[in-house]
Amino acid sequence: MEPSVPPPPVQRAPKEQVHELRDRAKAAKLRHKAAKARLKATRLQEKSKRLFHDAAYYEEQADLMDGIVREKPQPVSGP
Repeated sequence: MEPSVPPPPVQRAPKEQVHELRDRAKAAKLRHKAAKARLKATRLQEKSKRLFHDAAYYEEQADLMDGIVREKPQPVSGP
């Protein structure tokens, strides 16, 4: 017969560890929010560029119909 060994006592996480886990969960949640916001901002920038392009095209078409001649803006060369 084996000597009976009592099971080790159940150890609960110290309060510090619990708070650390909560802080890490909050940090992960904030990182997720930041990623979603960046994605939305990128999409809006792309949409804005497309809308500016469309607006310029419509202006050109209207000018052609009215017989107005305008110089096309020169693209700005970046550094």
